[in-house]
Amino acid sequence: MKNNHLLRNTISIVFAFFFHNFIFAQQNENKIIFPEESYNFGTLQESDGEVQHTFKFVNVGSDSLKLVDVQSSCGCTTPYWEKTALLPGDTGHIVVAFNPLNKPGGFEKTVTVTSNGTPPISLLTISGFVEPRSLTIEDKLPFAIGDLRFKSQYLNFGTITTEKPVQKSFAFFNQSEDTISFLERQVAGDFIQLQLSPKVVPPKSYGQLMVTYITKKRNDFGFLNDQIMLFTDEDKDHYKALSIIATVMEYFPPMTERELARAPRLQVEEDTYDFGHVNVGEVLTHSFLIQNTGKDKLNIRKMKPTCNCLQTELKERDFKGGSTGEIKVTFDTAGTGGSQVKRVTVFSNDPRKPAKDLILKAYVRE
Repeated sequence: MKNNHLLRNTISIVFAFFFHNFIFAQQNENKIIFPEESYNFGTLQESDGEVQHTFKFVNVGSDSLKLVDVQSSCGCTTPYWEKTALLPGDTGHIVVAFNPLNKPGGFEKTVTVTSNGTPPISLLTISGFVEPRSLTIEDKLPFAIGDLRFKSQYLNFGTITTEKPVQKSFAFFNQSEDTISFLERQVAGDFIQLQLSPKVVPPKSYGQLMVTYITKKRNDFGFLNDQIMLFTDEDKDHYKALSIIATVMEYFPPMTERELARAPRLQVEEDTYDFGHVNVGEVLTHSFLIQNTGKDKLNIRKMKPTCNCLQTELKERDFKGGSTGEIKVTFDTAGTGGSQVKRVTVFSNDPRKPAKDLILKAYVRE
């Protein structure tokens, strides 16, 4: 009986202790309230520039309140906030600025507010729709050579194959007040054909450069960069140096399942090798073991390293079905430092994967 009485007294004391602490915590909490947690800007004009909205918050608790951090979900959204603590009953402000440049269309961005209050994390949202600005000639064709504007110095064909010649048209614009005439003289490889339309370009007018890329004549694979030159009658910058870039892959016609089963297949035992930590100036060597797991003869067309610091060696180029070999790669670390990732691309007549990358890694200590 005495023990029961003692137990009841103990429970009462513990309950009173936690109840007192709960009431104390409730009375001394610094509670944050945002009367408005989202705002819609409606329709904005991209050309009008930055807009702002102010979110107010109130410390409705009985202790001081301070914002610890305010982070936006996008670089286009910048929050500005007060760093000083707020006393109970005080009002603070967070200004959220949004830059619509290059952000056409609908948007919804969030701002995460971290404080020493309750709740510790609050989420603010801004939204709206950005009407795109009208693009200028400088926007559309940002690269200028003399008075002619192009989209880029690089005329990009992307990934193309050796199946047949590839044609692509590139726009240019005469931004001057005078007529510009192209001369007959051109500089380009025999695998590139250039056609200008028109050859005499009126002021403030567009033209087209049609480029025909004859991949079989180029007789190479992988990423290729070739320079061309056009000449005009301008007094300054009359020659226009441009680059034709493309990634060329060998073309394989569609094959039946039976043909694919017989086709050569390049298998690499291990396509990545890490030398670990090495000293600058060391010459490193690794051999990649390869095998033709197909039935028809495998031919290694070409090996292309990513830099002059790599040298490759392959004794044989042809492998019968089931036969093996090795590709020896030498990496000269002179002039390098820190983390290094080098690549050799092996091109073969494997129709499933005509390009295979071999990767070498090392950390070079200087």
